[in-house]
Amino acid sequence: MAGAASVAALAACGDGQFGPTAIVSTTKSVSLKVGSIPALATTGQLARVPQDGVYIDVKRTGPSTFLAVSTICTHQQCDTNINGNTIVCPCHDTHYDSDGHVTKQPTGGGSATSLPVYATSYDAASDTLTIG
Repeated sequence: MAGAASVAALAACGDGQFGPTAIVSTTKSVSLKVGSIPALATTGQLARVPQDGVYIDVKRTGPSTFLAVSTICTHQQCDTNINGNTIVCPCHDTHYDSDGHVTKQPTGGGSATSLPVYATSYDAASDTLTIG
């Protein structure tokens, strides 16, 4: 497996009233057993994966491929939620598809861009997904 890549996370909203506590960039990757997250057994289904105080949305895209995106809205850095197979920001109702692309811009003005995507690698022998 390649060396750890940088996993970047965005800081919280300016006055700290919205979104998660600021998270600094790290050079540490996170690993998890895919079998421990039932939603990842199904191709196309989103799962919120907690790792060391950071949340990442992960989707299985094939038998041995995965997509991982940030959970932080690009509009004003609020923490998002999964609603079915859509990622939704509760602060201004921005919607993202399961690939992290904007499908509905925020209510009340401003704009959002696609969610940051993290590199993934999967070791089928150990059923381990490494993100970052």
